Amino acid sequence: MIETSKDLLFIILAFCVLWLTIFLSWLLYYVISIVRDAESLVRQIKGAVEKVDHLAHTVREKFEHSAASFTLVATAVKELIIWAMQERDKKRVSRKREKPAQD
Repeated sequence: MIETSKDLLFIILAFCVLWLTIFLSWLLYYVISIVRDAESLVRQIKGAVEKVDHLAHTVREKFEHSAASFTLVATAVKELIIWAMQERDKKRVSRKREKPAQD
Protein backbone atom coordinates (compact mmCIF):
# COMPACT_ATOMS: atom_id res chain seq x y z
CA MET A 1 0.00 0.00 0.00
CA ILE A 2 2.57 2.60 1.03
CA GLU A 3 5.52 2.02 -1.21
CA THR A 4 7.35 5.31 -1.09
CA SER A 5 7.55 8.36 1.08
CA LYS A 6 5.61 10.16 -1.63
CA ASP A 7 2.62 7.90 -0.95
CA LEU A 8 2.86 8.68 2.77
CA LEU A 9 2.98 12.41 1.96
CA PHE A 10 -0.17 12.10 -0.16
CA ILE A 11 -1.99 10.22 2.61
CA ILE A 12 -0.98 12.84 5.18
CA LEU A 13 -1.97 15.66 2.81
CA ALA A 14 -5.33 13.99 2.17
CA PHE A 15 -5.88 13.64 5.91
CA CYS A 16 -4.94 17.31 6.44
CA VAL A 17 -7.32 18.39 3.67
CA LEU A 18 -10.04 16.31 5.30
CA TRP A 19 -9.49 18.01 8.68
CA LEU A 20 -9.24 21.43 7.04
CA THR A 21 -12.53 20.78 5.24
CA ILE A 22 -14.19 19.71 8.48
CA PHE A 23 -12.84 22.77 10.29
CA LEU A 24 -13.94 25.16 7.51
CA SER A 25 -17.39 23.55 7.43
CA TRP A 26 -17.71 23.94 11.18
CA LEU A 27 -16.50 27.56 10.95
CA LEU A 28 -18.90 28.29 8.09
CA TYR A 29 -21.79 26.81 10.10
CA TYR A 30 -21.08 29.14 13.03
CA VAL A 31 -20.59 32.17 10.79
CA ILE A 32 -23.94 31.47 9.11
CA SER A 33 -25.54 31.02 12.54
CA ILE A 34 -24.11 34.34 13.76
CA VAL A 35 -25.25 36.15 10.61
CA ARG A 36 -28.74 34.65 10.94
CA ASP A 37 -28.97 35.79 14.58
CA ALA A 38 -27.72 39.24 13.64
CA GLU A 39 -30.29 39.46 10.85
CA SER A 40 -33.02 38.44 13.29
CA LEU A 41 -31.84 41.10 15.74
CA VAL A 42 -31.82 43.73 13.00
CA ARG A 43 -35.41 42.79 12.08
CA GLN A 44 -36.50 43.13 15.71
CA ILE A 45 -34.78 46.50 16.06
CA LYS A 46 -36.28 47.66 12.78
CA GLY A 47 -39.75 46.64 13.98
CA ALA A 48 -39.26 48.50 17.26
CA VAL A 49 -38.03 51.60 15.44
CA GLU A 50 -41.03 51.47 13.10
CA LYS A 51 -43.37 51.22 16.10
CA VAL A 52 -41.70 54.21 17.77
CA ASP A 53 -41.85 56.15 14.50
CA HIS A 54 -45.54 55.32 14.11
CA LEU A 55 -46.19 56.40 17.71
CA ALA A 56 -44.31 59.67 17.19
CA HIS A 57 -46.20 60.32 13.95
CA THR A 58 -49.54 59.65 15.68
CA VAL A 59 -48.68 61.89 18.63
CA ARG A 60 -47.55 64.66 16.26
CA GLU A 61 -50.81 64.43 14.32
CA LYS A 62 -52.83 64.58 17.53
CA PHE A 63 -50.87 67.63 18.70
CA GLU A 64 -51.42 69.31 15.34
CA HIS A 65 -55.15 68.67 15.51
CA SER A 66 -55.21 69.76 19.14
CA ALA A 67 -53.28 72.90 18.29
CA ALA A 68 -55.76 73.77 15.56
CA SER A 69 -58.67 73.17 17.93
CA PHE A 70 -56.91 75.07 20.70
CA THR A 71 -56.40 78.05 18.39
CA LEU A 72 -60.09 78.05 17.56
CA VAL A 73 -61.07 77.77 21.23
CA ALA A 74 -58.56 80.45 22.24
CA THR A 75 -59.96 82.83 19.63
CA ALA A 76 -63.50 82.16 20.84
CA VAL A 77 -62.51 82.72 24.48
CA LYS A 78 -60.72 85.94 23.52
CA GLU A 79 -63.82 87.22 21.74
CA LEU A 80 -65.97 86.21 24.72
CA ILE A 81 -63.69 88.09 27.13
CA ILE A 82 -63.72 91.18 24.90
CA TRP A 83 -67.49 91.04 24.74
CA ALA A 84 -67.77 90.60 28.53
CA MET A 85 -65.43 93.55 29.13
CA GLN A 86 -67.47 95.72 26.76
CA GLU A 87 -70.67 94.73 28.56
CA ARG A 88 -69.07 95.49 31.93
CA ASP A 89 -67.91 98.88 30.66
CA LYS A 90 -71.43 99.62 29.38
CA LYS A 91 -72.89 98.81 32.81
CA ARG A 92 -70.30 101.01 34.54
CA VAL A 93 -71.09 103.89 32.23
CA SER A 94 -74.81 103.48 32.82
CA ARG A 95 -74.30 103.30 36.64
CA LYS A 96 -72.18 106.43 36.59
CA ARG A 97 -74.94 108.24 34.73
CA GLU A 98 -77.55 107.00 37.20
CA LYS A 99 -75.64 108.10 40.32
CA PRO A 100 -75.71 111.87 39.61
CA ALA A 101 -79.40 111.62 38.84
CA GLN A 102 -80.05 110.21 42.33
CA ASP A 103 -78.31 113.11 44.11
